[in-house]
Amino acid sequence: TPTTTLAASTTATPATATPTTATPTTTPPPAIDELTVQVFFLDEDAFNIGRPPYLRPVERVVDEAAPEAAALDLLFEGPTAEESAGGLRFVASEATGISELRIAERTAHAYLADGCNSGGSTFSVADHIIATLVQFTSVDTVKIYDPDGQTASPEEPGDSIPFCLEP
Repeated sequence: TPTTTLAASTTATPATATPTTATPTTTPPPAIDELTVQVFFLDEDAFNIGRPPYLRPVERVVDEAAPEAAALDLLFEGPTAEESAGGLRFVASEATGISELRIAERTAHAYLADGCNSGGSTFSVADHIIATLVQFTSVDTVKIYDPDGQTASPEEPGDSIPFCLEP
């Protein structure tokens, strides 16, 4: 939000002091620090012929203040038209986004919003989320929770996904 400072001046005469109109001066908002990150989409051609890697990174620019959450928001927006034309896809597994993201002790806890269903596929939204989050130095492990707050291995070391994302 711009900061407005009013500079008032007065004109003094021997009998009275008459205020003049305040002149606003505007200070532009501070520049937002931006960071280039990667979001990972399914390379459908590679997946269909069984030739890994199945994920392909694309660059996005995010606010440096909360890059992990911003990267997931951009992930759920999906690939651009150009990226889609190049064979990249986003598999949402019926989730519409991340309702909550917490990072504690280098473990990201991501809660899926609205839906969770792998449809029997060996590839799910979990693959996108894990690859996107582990690029950050703040994240070594990812625990993904269904909309009811459940995951397969909440306390064990390593990544965890909910049962609804199992094939």
